Amino acid sequence: MEKAERVNRILNTLDSEDELLRRMPEINKIEDDDIREGTIRTYMKGCPDDFWERGSSSTGKYHAPDEHGEWGNVIHTKRVFKEYCNISESYLHADVITSYERDCGKSAALIHDMMKYGWPSDDNYHTVRDHDLIAASVAKHIGGLPDDVTDLIVTHMGPWGEGPTPNTQNQWLVHLADKSASGTKQDLRAIYYAPDEIRDIEPDIPVIESD
Repeated sequence: MEKAERVNRILNTLDSEDELLRRMPEINKIEDDDIREGTIRTYMKGCPDDFWERGSSSTGKYHAPDEHGEWGNVIHTKRVFKEYCNISESYLHADVITSYERDCGKSAALIHDMMKYGWPSDDNYHTVRDHDLIAASVAKHIGGLPDDVTDLIVTHMGPWGEGPTPNTQNQWLVHLADKSASGTKQDLRAIYYAPDEIRDIEPDIPVIESD
């Protein structure tokens, strides 16, 4: 039995769906009701506190400076979501992917690095290589999300992950969104929404005012 199947709830400080959506209003951009609700469940029941509290990189090697400290992983996640929305739009209008597949990609973008430091019980100081596998497991067994989403999560690291290399258009889109949103020189990349916690830490972070 996978570890995620033995976990009913990962301890976190999210006390309401309203608070989650205040922090991550991007979730409301998922149009499919089942995918949106599964994404919410994954956050409410499976998101560890260190997702909100720690950086996207424990070494500072692969991410921008404003992604190194507190809320850094959230900033990175928001950037990946924005990048995915941008690059997938053309694929949607060219009928390469469907609106359902695009919603799956939006969900995967929001969940892909949720378990960046592995299982909280393992008390890891550094990020872990198999966070792609762990996040996909949490999304499936705790959030109840379908393979259409978890397959995107498990392949998001491309050739550098523990999961398989992408082999569909949408899997490559999620991977490329993650890759293009990463990088040590991209500290001024805009995000869609910045809650007060991020504005307090990074008051000059650029915010897109409209879609």
